[in-house]
Amino acid sequence: MNLGVILKSIFEKKSGDYIFIIFFLLIFSVFIIFAIKPSLATAYSLKKEEIDLAKIDQVYEEKINNITLIQTQIEENRDNLPLLNQSISEHPEVNKIIEDIKKIADKNSLTLNKASLVDINFSKTNKEKQNVKLKMEVTTSFENLKKFMTDILGQRRLKLIDELIISRDKDSSDSGGLKVNLTIDGYYL
Repeated sequence: MNLGVILKSIFEKKSGDYIFIIFFLLIFSVFIIFAIKPSLATAYSLKKEEIDLAKIDQVYEEKINNITLIQTQIEENRDNLPLLNQSISEHPEVNKIIEDIKKIADKNSLTLNKASLVDINFSKTNKEKQNVKLKMEVTTSFENLKKFMTDILGQRRLKLIDELIISRDKDSSDSGGLKVNLTIDGYYL
């Protein structure tokens, strides 16, 4: 066999195959860049959007469940709503709180030495419950103090005794006079 023919046949066939492979890879890379890559990017963004929408759906589902729960509670307490409005009013109504406490103090024989209001916020920007603090210094006996506290907690308007300091009144006789410092919180919306 002729060496020249063998060499020519080997090199011609391989170069043809290489040209075919090079063109195939060029066309395939163009196809990947312009057809497959945008499709993959779209699929990825749609999957991410699906996950985000699932999270939003879960948040909305929780909100709907909370609204349903609140609606159920309101329906159950529909008959008690006037009592709830009386227990926590929409306005501070400081004069009503003071009047209620004064009536109970007079009824239970508490001698009022000092009284002052602290921490009242009259702005309407706050949507949470707020409180009116009334600090009082009274002189009374233990039994009258006990009745006073029971009457305060038994009223329809929500009031809580936040601070209570009981000490013996040095100016009184041994008949059981107590000096009492107390802070009463009245609430409003």
